Amino acid sequence: MRVARLLSLAGAMLVLLAIPSVASAASHTFWRASAPNQLWVDPAAGTAGLSVLSVPNIGCNAVDANGFCTGGIYPSLQGARWIWKTHETVREQNTSDYGPVIFVRRVDVPKRADEPIDARIKITADNAYDLFVNGTPVGSGSDFNVISTFQLTGPAALHPGANWLVIKVTNFAGPAPPFENPAALLYKLRVHYTT
Repeated sequence: MRVARLLSLAGAMLVLLAIPSVASAASHTFWRASAPNQLWVDPAAGTAGLSVLSVPNIGCNAVDANGFCTGGIYPSLQGARWIWKTHETVREQNTSDYGPVIFVRRVDVPKRADEPIDARIKITADNAYDLFVNGTPVGSGSDFNVISTFQLTGPAALHPGANWLVIKVTNFAGPAPPFENPAALLYKLRVHYTT
């Protein structure tokens, strides 16, 4: 009886070994948001550098210890900071449209990620922006009060490896004092993929 039971168990184990296992996909999400130390290029001035917080100004007149706006007329986007090439705009550049100042960000998606990759970006700028992903135009806006959301699909879809966000921002003519005519960029990218 014991032998028959052992043979039965051994047969059941062989059946289990013969059934191919189905691996379940693991799900991953990460975010990239506007923050200090992002590369910018100013073609008109022939300069480049790393971004800083755009503060203090009418848009963001106070920040907390982490650099998030706590006052002003700018809308907020959790986890993102209002940035520009300098803390203040330049008085001489404020009385006519100025820009674009081009912000560039590399976004690495793990090579093991399965396609398609679900990615969307929320974005606004003071005053206007044009957004490109991997060289493809994605969207634009010209009202800093409106945070737009763009789904990154088609030619603008992210892929495993290096991806590039390029955002061209223009500050519109306004009052000369920097406090009254700030320039800034705010965005948050969400990337979701499976492996």
